[in-house]
Amino acid sequence: GHRLPTAVYAHGFLTVNGQKMSKSRGTFITAESYLAQKLNPEWLRYYYAAKLNGSMEDIDLNLDDFSARVNSDLVGKLVNIASRTAGFIHKRFDGKLAEGIADLELVQSFQAAAGSIAAHYEARDYAKALREIMALADRANEYVAIEQPWVLAKDEAAVYRLQDVCTVALNCFRLLTLYLKPVLPKLAEQVEAFLNIKPMVWDDAESLLTRRRINEYAHLMTRIDPKAIEIMIEANKQTLETPVVAPVKHAEAQAHTAAPAAPP
Repeated sequence: GHRLPTAVYAHGFLTVNGQKMSKSRGTFITAESYLAQKLNPEWLRYYYAAKLNGSMEDIDLNLDDFSARVNSDLVGKLVNIASRTAGFIHKRFDGKLAEGIADLELVQSFQAAAGSIAAHYEARDYAKALREIMALADRANEYVAIEQPWVLAKDEAAVYRLQDVCTVALNCFRLLTLYLKPVLPKLAEQVEAFLNIKPMVWDDAESLLTRRRINEYAHLMTRIDPKAIEIMIEANKQTLETPVVAPVKHAEAQAHTAAPAAPP
């Protein structure tokens, strides 16, 4: 009595460095070898999502591009927003955000993007969703670069402006993290603890973060170490090689043949 499916959701094949997975080249990568090098699973979740769309196209795990994209997008753009602003809130304002949003137009433009990003997710066009999110991250970083909170911190007359700027930046950061939560749930959990907020749901894009204390900022994500990638490749070459079985000597073979069967 169940209806037939209206669609079958599937993706194409995964290649590594542009080629089919190969044991001899070390590109037949196992989850175990990836985790053994302390590589963050969310890095791979992000990279795959940045490649996936609603079609059956194959996707390629290019290991150099993987490192570059994660380091650029997640560390250089996303985490960078919080790392450059959160410290001032604790040092100068006892961890308390400003009473309001100084640049409401900027933050509202981030809020307005919730609908289109959600639509991309629903269409399984994760790559398009992430491109839109990272375009917003660029705008947030541009705002921080223009306002230069590290310069404002040196001017006692600009103390309230410093709090306003950091509050705007952290509101943008919270919205970006919310939009990335389907892809990076563990990072979102860390950010929720840092901002001292409840687990975020999509409708939280309609709210703003003001007049509250946040927890002290702790480093959220590290860059990918290229050496860890190299070690992982070598580990796969070694562990997936076909083992050489030593030939059994004639005398040993006779002994095994003559041995009585073990009791059940």
